[in-house]
Amino acid sequence: MKKNLPALICLTIGILLVASHFLHFGKGSLSLSIKKADYIMPSAYKVYANPETLSGEYYLFKMLIKNDGKSPLHDVKVSYRIPNYIDWIDLEKFPKIYPGQNVVARCYPQFKDDIVNKMTQSQEKVEIKITYNGDQSINEEYSFKVLGRNQFAYTDLPVEEIASYPDLFRNSQLLGCLVTPQDPIIKYYTQQMQEKVMKGEAASVSNKSEDAVKFLLGVYESTYLSHMVYSGTEGIPQKLGDINSMVQSIRLPREVATGNTGLCIELSLMYASILKSAGLHPVIFMVPGHAYPGILVNGEYYAIEATGIGGEGLGGRLSPKDALQAGMKELKECLQNMQAGDARYSVIDIAELEAKGVVPMELKDDDFLRKKVDEIALRFSAGRKYDPNQKDKQNPKDGNNSEDDGTTNTYTGAVTFNYPAGWGRYDHPMRQKPHLISVIGPKDGSIEIDVVSITGSQNSNQAIEYIKQQLQTSGMRMQYKLVNSNNGYDYYRGTTTTTNNVNFKWIGVFRTSENGHDGVFIGSTRFSQTEDLLNSILATVR
Repeated sequence: MKKNLPALICLTIGILLVASHFLHFGKGSLSLSIKKADYIMPSAYKVYANPETLSGEYYLFKMLIKNDGKSPLHDVKVSYRIPNYIDWIDLEKFPKIYPGQNVVARCYPQFKDDIVNKMTQSQEKVEIKITYNGDQSINEEYSFKVLGRNQFAYTDLPVEEIASYPDLFRNSQLLGCLVTPQDPIIKYYTQQMQEKVMKGEAASVSNKSEDAVKFLLGVYESTYLSHMVYSGTEGIPQKLGDINSMVQSIRLPREVATGNTGLCIELSLMYASILKSAGLHPVIFMVPGHAYPGILVNGEYYAIEATGIGGEGLGGRLSPKDALQAGMKELKECLQNMQAGDARYSVIDIAELEAKGVVPMELKDDDFLRKKVDEIALRFSAGRKYDPNQKDKQNPKDGNNSEDDGTTNTYTGAVTFNYPAGWGRYDHPMRQKPHLISVIGPKDGSIEIDVVSITGSQNSNQAIEYIKQQLQTSGMRMQYKLVNSNNGYDYYRGTTTTTNNVNFKWIGVFRTSENGHDGVFIGSTRFSQTEDLLNSILATVR
């Protein structure tokens, strides 16, 4: 018996060692690290679904799975679901993960096409389940936002990762999802435009530069004849999880065409959709605070100032010829700045983005919108052919004119206040900044009064943050602080530093309006010498 004892001991140890694998003595230990998207934009649902698009950088979540134990993990399976959107689906399967080994599971969610019908923002939930070794599992969940169809967030980077101007607008590459040449409404609008304005001309057939430019002019003339109006839309800074981004409510090309109004980026997206539908190569030029459409033909760019259609109070309208001239002038400046390495200037090439997988959302036909197109098409036919030699009526308030001969003038609009007679007043001075309602000041430019109206802001701080971000896109900096709140007004003091490092000190006031917040900034480059005058103007705000 004693002779067999060593053998029995060795056998027992061997059995225990084998059993330890099954009894998890020294078992594998699974740890997780999840990097998640804080929001999803329905307009880009096809991008999120495709791991090949833009090198797979747009995902719902990316999970690092590590085996921290001393034995392998077997049959590791990752599943997920998004209640109300996607039922449980197996994401990844790993037959074996060895001790110390890392594996990555990426989720590219397959949302249904009807997600583009979602009009409002909502908080949703991702549920994740990891099973392994047959009977073990881990459950995780987190919240994220699904934006409304028309909401566009310009960055998906946390504040600490934003190191340059392009980082603030990283999602601009997703604007291609809003170019919808296959939308039945856009195709119908393009057809009506070609028949009634261009008389059936199709520039893409000949591929001649002059024909392509003629088509570009035809799109502008169509918007001109229909009396399309340049207008603003909601755009406010918003916190989306760990992300602080400018979120803009962007009307779709079909909504611009049938609503007969649009902001610069919206007009550019509509142009790009029409041009692509007609077989041309559309591009959108992005510059600080503005966007305008164009084409690439035979290796050369052409651009047009789509906002030249103007509207009531916007200083008159540009003829198609003048709009093209303005666009080409802006194009020259844009290309020069791009060549100089200024990252604030860029070109969005729709065909190039499409080749990378940035494809538009799918939209269904709509009888009501077709009838709207028919109504607008009547204006194509009834409207006069534009005579480039005939000048449009200009805004009578344009220029350094005074409104009366008294000692003071009264401004009545978003806010009401008095200011010295003889000062010039400019209404809607910058089409690319629709929030800037009026600018008032003396001819020497030493003092400036800015009247602003911010749509969609929840409080005055949010409104002023919007203005701060708008200034940043133009290379300017703004600092401010709230100094008082009284009788429904919030009073601020601050400094805006121009690109030439000139400090413009100001005082300002905001109040709640029906659609957001209205306010007035009163400032000067010689603040100490003019402070009493500025305060006297501020005291008349009502």
